[in-house]
Amino acid sequence: MNCQECRDYIDPYFDSELDTGDAIRVGQHLRDCLVCRERLQSREALKSLLGDPQLKFEIPETLREKLVSRFRPPAASLKERFERKYIARRIFVPLALAAGITLLFGLVFLNKNGRFELLNAPSLVDEVVAGHVRSMLATHLLDVPSTDQHTVKPWFDGKLKFAPPVRDLADHGFRLIGGRLDYLNGQEVAAVVYQKNKHIINLFLWPAQSNGNGSPRSFSRNGYNVIHWNRDGFDWWAVSDVSATDLAAFEGLQRQ
Repeated sequence: MNCQECRDYIDPYFDSELDTGDAIRVGQHLRDCLVCRERLQSREALKSLLGDPQLKFEIPETLREKLVSRFRPPAASLKERFERKYIARRIFVPLALAAGITLLFGLVFLNKNGRFELLNAPSLVDEVVAGHVRSMLATHLLDVPSTDQHTVKPWFDGKLKFAPPVRDLADHGFRLIGGRLDYLNGQEVAAVVYQKNKHIINLFLWPAQSNGNGSPRSFSRNGYNVIHWNRDGFDWWAVSDVSATDLAAFEGLQRQ
């Protein structure tokens, strides 16, 4: 990507409106181009400036009074106002309760791990599965094809702001075949790729917001199994069409 293309993409990149491929291309260009990086920083500075409370405009009290006096509706009698408020309250409260109950039972369900999830709402699980499928369809599975962890791990240096752990699990049936950059959860992430027989496993990693070691959680979406866990300062997401048992074994090896 050159600077002219980056100028066209810089605003949707700043607003997180680009697809994965374009976001990665812009991010790579910004790392190497000081001019375009300064252009992005200027937008960040403008956003920060617009959030300054000192720039907010207060309407003068005299203007406020003029507007209120000009558009004030005719005063109703106390009895009329009470009757309108009473009727509206009798209608609104039952409707609000009915709508709330419908929303609760129509949009929320309890998953197998005992946690509530939204139905038909895009989630990070769906995003992870989409990233896995996209890597298979777009023939962009690997940026660095290699079975050597000492080749794959250094490849990420300088391309990400973190160093993802890379392990060779070939002795356990999960062969490392390479890695690539991907874009998930609004950020660039590492994708370490493994193969189990003829099945591909994408292992997405990025820095976690906390350093806790959370228990793994399993999900299933459209024939794909997903396991998420938090460990060693990273969020780990493994996704594949292998069986849930095989993916759980893979997760256990990664946690050792």
